Amino acid sequence: MDTHKRIGQILAGDANADRVGILVMVRSPKDGNHLERRQHQRAIDDDMIRVALIYGQKHFNKGAALFTLHDRALQGTPYAPLTDFLRGLTVVCQTEPPDPRILTVYWNRKIARRSSKKARRDRDGDWTGISFLPSQ
Repeated sequence: MDTHKRIGQILAGDANADRVGILVMVRSPKDGNHLERRQHQRAIDDDMIRVALIYGQKHFNKGAALFTLHDRALQGTPYAPLTDFLRGLTVVCQTEPPDPRILTVYWNRKIARRSSKKARRDRDGDWTGISFLPSQ
């Protein structure tokens, strides 16, 4: 199944989904469709933005609220199996939820490039029986 569809289905059954109201896209006079264009270029849909607003780590920069999805933020949520797909998604908002005013969205490359321990183990082979203690 397509990952975007899976996110939409999980979001439909998510009890926390009502914490984010209506997504308001901020339109600047110079570039009226900036957000829509960036979403299309970066393959980010509205459901993914909602997940980032609900579960993302919030921090502030130059008056804007940023919500970034990390591995730890998705741990224990219904989206945990999709961590590798959602890792690094950042939403920049003028105002916080409910009814956030969204400026732009992007993939934080430093975070998105990190692979989980499980992915590294699967790539490098089985780690069972390996001791990290020096032999005596």
